[in-house]
Amino acid sequence: MSSILKVNWDSNLPIYAISQSELQKNEIHTLLIDVDGTLLNRKSNMIPKAVKDWIRESKEIFSLYLISNNPSKKRIAKIAKELNLRYKYNASKPRKKVTFSAIKELGIEQKKIAIIGDRIFTDIIVGNRCNIKTILV
Repeated sequence: MSSILKVNWDSNLPIYAISQSELQKNEIHTLLIDVDGTLLNRKSNMIPKAVKDWIRESKEIFSLYLISNNPSKKRIAKIAKELNLRYKYNASKPRKKVTFSAIKELGIEQKKIAIIGDRIFTDIIVGNRCNIKTILV
């Protein structure tokens, strides 16, 4: 498999089942999180309770940042506001520009950042291109 497609952690689980302690053991301090297909269904505006709980608990441990390819600022802003998180929309993943912008804004070493997403050809590739850890859900 090409290194650009390499997944550091193929969880085979929904985001809310990812172990925060495992992330900490891997020295992750910051999570870039995809929205559609990762946090909630693409056709829904309702964030599941289990996801909200996981986000709330994770915010106590990690710095969280939403990064979405969705071009709807209204949709992504609404979700980010509900979760009280910073965000980027219309990110054009796997292009690096917007993801690097978020990384720069966060001001943390790339080796301490992971991206969580549901798509290899967007989330995982951009993570590898930006030299951050990748987690597939």
